[in-house]
Amino acid sequence: MAAPLNILELRDTYEIGGPGKTILETAKAIDGAKFRTHLGVFRTVAEPADSPFLSAARAIDLPVHAIEGRSRYDPALIWRVADVIRRFDIGVVHAHEVKSDVIGVLAARLCGVKMMTTLHGWIGNSSRQRKLIAIDKRVVRRFDRVIAVSRAIYDEMTQAGMAPTTLRLLHNGIVLDRYRRTGQRGVVDQLAGHPVRGPIISSVGRLSAEKGHLDLVEALALVRARGAFASLVLVGDGPERAALERRVEELGLGGSVVFAGYYDQPARVVEESNLVVLPSHTEGLPNAALEALAMEVPVLATCVGGTPEVIVDGETGRLVPARHPGAMAGALMEFLTDPAPWREMAMRGRTMVETQFDFGLRTRRLEAIYDELSGAQPS
Repeated sequence: MAAPLNILELRDTYEIGGPGKTILETAKAIDGAKFRTHLGVFRTVAEPADSPFLSAARAIDLPVHAIEGRSRYDPALIWRVADVIRRFDIGVVHAHEVKSDVIGVLAARLCGVKMMTTLHGWIGNSSRQRKLIAIDKRVVRRFDRVIAVSRAIYDEMTQAGMAPTTLRLLHNGIVLDRYRRTGQRGVVDQLAGHPVRGPIISSVGRLSAEKGHLDLVEALALVRARGAFASLVLVGDGPERAALERRVEELGLGGSVVFAGYYDQPARVVEESNLVVLPSHTEGLPNAALEALAMEVPVLATCVGGTPEVIVDGETGRLVPARHPGAMAGALMEFLTDPAPWREMAMRGRTMVETQFDFGLRTRRLEAIYDELSGAQPS
């Protein structure tokens, strides 16, 4: 029997997030007789040596390689990735964002191994980030395979001139057994430090500008002005937290908004929620929507990126325009006035997730792409 193909998953973050969950779940679900996953994570010498992502990787015995540089864009990182490729006989380098795309492709070419990336979507909050996105879209044309997690990204790359022979559409998926109701209560009260009055709206994700949490806070204030009430629980942390906290106080919402911070079991918060809101300005394909629907919790989301591939307006949830607190407030009022149709949409969503976004099926499709790259015959 041939030795397993060694795959280096390359990431530039210490946070788990959607891509991180996918890497960890893939490492557990992939055919170990054929594939061996390694995790390479960039860090500067000033950054901590551990993180939730690295701890979760080590907990499942995933080989972890810290790729250190004096700065975030130290050119020496290219040779350090190349060293990992050579020492561990890596056959495929699999990158996951702009930095790992650029450094990974240079290291892979130095070593003569195959290079692929998964395009999870891009964040363009600043002019610098937008320049990096433009660079990335040129760089990935040099890759052997490029995975788009949504039809929206697939079409964008096709229109940018990427050859269909290189591009693959592979939606995100979730492990359904991890998103079952437990019947347990009290997590939200524990995170808040006090009893939280319902109905409870939650939003799970990094507190970063592109996630649109400020729009959600503004929408909640409009709901309150119309005489309705709901509590909002924000699960996650990030650079926008202080600004969000200030705006909550300015709007007089301090008693109804909970900043839960990072929490390693967000599904427990979702279980206690009456509604999950994804107010993003940009998305690849949101795992948070899949996870909420898997637990039959209604979803309100913005119509961006691949979100409409999960939330079909009026069928599996509701969509509103991004950056439009007024439209979001209107949808929240609709839910608070009559939640029954929303629960029905969530039940339909659960069936859709089971049939279209199962993680086992996604893993088998990914294995077929690895087989293509290695020249092996699919099993």
